[in-house]
Amino acid sequence: MKFNYPLQVAGDSTIADEATEIKQLVSGVEGWLSDAEGKLLYKLAKDIPQGQAIVEIGSWKGKSTIWLAKGAKAGSQNEVFAIDPHQGSKAHTDEGEESTYPTFLTNLEKAHVQDIVVSLVTTSSKASESWRRRIGLLWIDGSHEYEDVKYDLILWKKYLSCNGIVALHDCDKPGPARVIEECFASSDEFKIIESTDTIVAAVKC
Repeated sequence: MKFNYPLQVAGDSTIADEATEIKQLVSGVEGWLSDAEGKLLYKLAKDIPQGQAIVEIGSWKGKSTIWLAKGAKAGSQNEVFAIDPHQGSKAHTDEGEESTYPTFLTNLEKAHVQDIVVSLVTTSSKASESWRRRIGLLWIDGSHEYEDVKYDLILWKKYLSCNGIVALHDCDKPGPARVIEECFASSDEFKIIESTDTIVAAVKC
């Protein structure tokens, strides 16, 4: 599936320079995030106004977490809340690991971002029950089944600040693609602003 929404990332030479070091840092971190997608997350996180949280649904071994955290550090120093139970999903069990949490922590420490990342070892649903902060950037990359993606969006969108951003991964897959069509492309609540590879980002209107 091709996305033809506007994208400003590629022409930003400053971000391109900053991203070179991060690409090297994450080169040894397992995950399905492309460098172009990482650069988009970096830019989005960097541009979030001060005092607004960055929330990641689905961290696995920390590849996207590092991009988000580096962007936050380069921007307003907003905390990145990384939500993942670190066990039980297909991504976890396919690797034959009981828990990806130790590897996740090690990767954050190697990238020197552990000071800005708050790890919540739980499910998206449970984390939302006690959540009270305003969110500037919501990154959804957990289960890619339609019902799960939509549920994550419904759970968390009420905490988005005015002009808060939602970004979805793997929008070339049926589940996320359907959520994009229903909740972004055919809705007055969000406006699609950027995309690259399989990420689509939208701002809350």
